[in-house]
Amino acid sequence: MNGNRHFVDAFTIKIHTKIQNGIQSGCGRMLEEFHTHIRVARTQKGWECFFRHEGDQPMDTMQKRKPFKWIIVAVLLLGAGIAIWMFFQKSKPDAVTGLKPHVEMSIARISEVTDSTIKMELKTLVNNPLPVGMHLKNFNYVVKMNGKTIIEDRYEQPLEVKAADSSLLTLPAKVKVRNLRIEGDELAARGNDSAEYHFKTILHFEKAFLGKDSLVLEMDKRLPVYRLPMIKMAGYDLKKFGLKESDVVVKVEVTNLNPFSLEFQNPRYVMDLGKQKRFAEGAVTGITKVKSKTRDIYEIPLEVSLGKVIKAGAQMLTKGKELPFTFYFKSKIKSESEVLNNSDINLIMDGELKDVEAFQKNMGRKKE
Repeated sequence: MNGNRHFVDAFTIKIHTKIQNGIQSGCGRMLEEFHTHIRVARTQKGWECFFRHEGDQPMDTMQKRKPFKWIIVAVLLLGAGIAIWMFFQKSKPDAVTGLKPHVEMSIARISEVTDSTIKMELKTLVNNPLPVGMHLKNFNYVVKMNGKTIIEDRYEQPLEVKAADSSLLTLPAKVKVRNLRIEGDELAARGNDSAEYHFKTILHFEKAFLGKDSLVLEMDKRLPVYRLPMIKMAGYDLKKFGLKESDVVVKVEVTNLNPFSLEFQNPRYVMDLGKQKRFAEGAVTGITKVKSKTRDIYEIPLEVSLGKVIKAGAQMLTKGKELPFTFYFKSKIKSESEVLNNSDINLIMDGELKDVEAFQKNMGRKKE
C-alpha cells in the first residue's frame, strides 16, 4: 500500500475463499484458499478502492475512482435545465398563437328590414402579423347568437393581405326575421337586452399557408340584442266620401321594444284591396317618433279615388269582410343606435278586412 496516501475516511471488506481443486498462483504454487481485502477510502483525490490478496504474491495496487460526485452534479444540472425550460415555456406567449392571423367581426348596421328578412352589414378586420403575405381565394363566415346560427354566408372575392398588415371588409349578410324575433323574445322574457355572439371565419388559401390549405378563426363578443319595430294594421275609418276622391284613415300599431327611441322619417303607405293594386296611398312628412319600449296607435290618412271605391264596393258584395288586403309601409329609421340608424324599412302586411275589424274591436275594449 502506498504510504504517502492520506486517508480521511475508509472501510475494509475481507473475503475468505476456499477452492476445492485449487488454482495455480502467479508464483507456480497451488492455492486451495486465499483471503481478499477490499479497502474503500476517501483520499484527497476522491474515493478509491484498494485490493490485496493473501495466499499469493502481492498484487499491484488497483485504483478505481467512482464518479459519484460528478454523476450527482450532472443529474442536478439536468434537472435544473428542465425546470428552467418548463418555466419559460409556460410564461412566454405561444409563438404560433401570437403570430397567426386573426379576424375581428362586428355588426356594423342594418341596411334594410322587410317582413321576412333583415339585410345587414358586418365589419370584418382581417389581420396578418406574419412577415409574409397571405392570399385568400375566399372565406366562409358564421354568426351565432346564444348558440343559434343567425348568419351563414360565404365571401367569394379573392383577398390579399400583405405582411404585417390588415384589411377591413364590409360583408353583406341576411337574417331571417323570425329567427331573430324568437331569440329576442326569449331574452326579453328573462330580462336580458344583450346576448353572446360567436363569430367564426374559415379562411381558404390559394396555396398552402402555415402548412395548411385553410384556417379556422373564432371570437366571442357580448353585444346588444336589436329588436325590430313591429307594425300591424289596427283599423280603418272612412272619414270623407266625395265624388272625386275620398279619405281613408288607416290605424297602425307600432311597437318598439328597444331601450332607445326610434324615428320614422317621411313614412309612406300603400294599400292593395282585393284585386285593386294601390287602392289607397298616403305619406307623412317629417318625423314620426316612437318612444322606447312602447306600443302606440298611429293614424295614417290615405287618399282613394271614387272609381276605386266603387270597384272595392263591388268586390265587397261578393266577398264581404273576407276581402283580402295588402298594406305596404316604407320609411327610413333614425336612431341613436348606430346599427339601426339610417336603416331602410320596407314592411308588407297581408290579411282580410275581418281581421282588422276584430283587432279594432279588441283595442276598443282595452281602452274601456
